[in-house]
Amino acid sequence: MKRLLAAPGFVTVVGALLLAVIAVVGYVIVVDPAKKMLNYCALMPDAVGLYTGNQVTTLGISVGKVTGIRPEGTAVRVDFEVAADHPLRGQPTATTLSDSLVADRTLAVFGEPNAPAEWDRSRCLTKTFTPKSISQTLEGFSQLASQLGGDGNPAEQTRIKDGVNAFQAATANTGPRLNALIKDLATALRQPDAAIGNIGHLIDAFASITSSISMNWDDIATVLVRANTGIAFINGIWSRVVQIIDSLLVLLPWLNRLAHDYGRPLLGALDGAVPGLRLLAANVGSLQQVVSMIPSIMDAFQQTIDPATGWPRITYAAPKVALPQEQADQICAGINALNPGGCRSAENGLATANLVPMILGSVGVR
Repeated sequence: MKRLLAAPGFVTVVGALLLAVIAVVGYVIVVDPAKKMLNYCALMPDAVGLYTGNQVTTLGISVGKVTGIRPEGTAVRVDFEVAADHPLRGQPTATTLSDSLVADRTLAVFGEPNAPAEWDRSRCLTKTFTPKSISQTLEGFSQLASQLGGDGNPAEQTRIKDGVNAFQAATANTGPRLNALIKDLATALRQPDAAIGNIGHLIDAFASITSSISMNWDDIATVLVRANTGIAFINGIWSRVVQIIDSLLVLLPWLNRLAHDYGRPLLGALDGAVPGLRLLAANVGSLQQVVSMIPSIMDAFQQTIDPATGWPRITYAAPKVALPQEQADQICAGINALNPGGCRSAENGLATANLVPMILGSVGVR
């Protein structure tokens, strides 16, 4: 065993076997030959650059390979297989893609991930496309250039020039405004959080409004149900308002004419009515109440109608002064000492005397 293990040939065989095992394990991990595959077919307009064994991709991810290519009528049938965990759903499409003009192409398939049902694998895909060839592309570009050039028609050869001149005239002196617009757009793009924050505030405010509506929906419903009665009441009141306004259309011109013709006398009468209005504001109902509020006036005016003639008259009565009985006797005695007969009595504390002649006589008036 020692000689066998030390032999160079044994080490070589073991190394070769180990490399083979590693290669097999790597192949199984990478290729996964036991992986379940789904078979599909597609009818392509052509199969230029597409060969058996080329990759099948979905969104740039390799999901299978081409298993066969053969003519079928006016199209080319391309058989391919796709991993079972990437089934085609809905209405899938197929096209050929290439990283460069000379490289082999890959078959790119696109399904509808959100479609509920998978594609029937017994039917071939018919929504297929292939890139245009270089010669077709150049031919199309040549036709476009010829059409823009007027197709040899001298009247149409200035079409591009006229279009460029018209565009220049339309955009003349708009550079500063375009520059300012681009700067404003750049500022807005540099601060996207501000706009998002404003939108968030709007959503929060709207949420508060809806929450308030939901909490008070019973009251809102009651208001809406009773709104018909309220609106009818408002309509009734408004009709009265309209009648009042119509009346004012007649009344206001009449008042204007009255004020224009008799304004000064009316204002004078209103000025004279001010004292009466003040009396009314003092809760005075009549002239009698006014007189009764002033005892001195009641004492001064004894009679207002002359019984002989029936004409109104005013008789002046001397004022009476109520005093204690002792003081009344003393005052009456003093008045009689100065003016004999000036004080007639002092009964019940009232000293009756004609004060006017006494006061005027004291200064020499007779």
